[in-house]
Amino acid sequence: MIHPERYTCLACGREIFDGGRFCADCEKAAPYIGGDFCARCGRKTVTFTEVCDNCKNTVLNFEFARSVFTYEGIAVKMIGKFKFGGAPYMGEEFAELIADKVIGSGIACDVVTYVPMTRREKRKRGYNQSEKIAAALGKILGVEVKPLAEKVKETPRQVGLSGKARKENLEGAFAVKKRKEVRGKRVILVDDVMTTGATVNNVAARLKGAGAKSVYVFTVASAVPPRIGIL
Repeated sequence: MIHPERYTCLACGREIFDGGRFCADCEKAAPYIGGDFCARCGRKTVTFTEVCDNCKNTVLNFEFARSVFTYEGIAVKMIGKFKFGGAPYMGEEFAELIADKVIGSGIACDVVTYVPMTRREKRKRGYNQSEKIAAALGKILGVEVKPLAEKVKETPRQVGLSGKARKENLEGAFAVKKRKEVRGKRVILVDDVMTTGATVNNVAARLKGAGAKSVYVFTVASAVPPRIGIL
């Protein structure tokens, strides 16, 4: 899908003329996650591993997670622009990158969903960035997109909180009210960034509790592995 914005680099805004997403410099600097990652959480690792040390000490409520980038460098810049810089069109670009990850993983799914916001949060930002990505991803994959989970409690911003504090902060924050739309389904759960993983793990737990057959997490970026046991 070609957008007018494709004439400029997604990261630095420099003009480009080859239809790509990045200028040559940013393409080289983009912190893609290649073949060295954890097969469970999808985070970048020194060498490929089935289960990283963090995952060994954490209860995960999803089958696995995958991310396009490590959350550093120009990935931080791009996601900041997407979330706070009034650039919702970037959701379609990110969805195309995530679609490659989905296809490469070989999974089948019945529905695509996303990490929800409260109405107040969405009104303040203007849009739910994860919903933008999910909507575009569903179109690419030819899979229905549904808001399966709801955020039922306002929570303080997660930025700067430890993994343990993030987990406590999210207690009771999410719920699934239309359980029949979840029961037996293979679900792709979309978010922009997986930091400690507390948010997607909490939402995945709610989906599994409502009867989801499986939950697969896909994000634009994931932070470097947090301290063991605090996902």
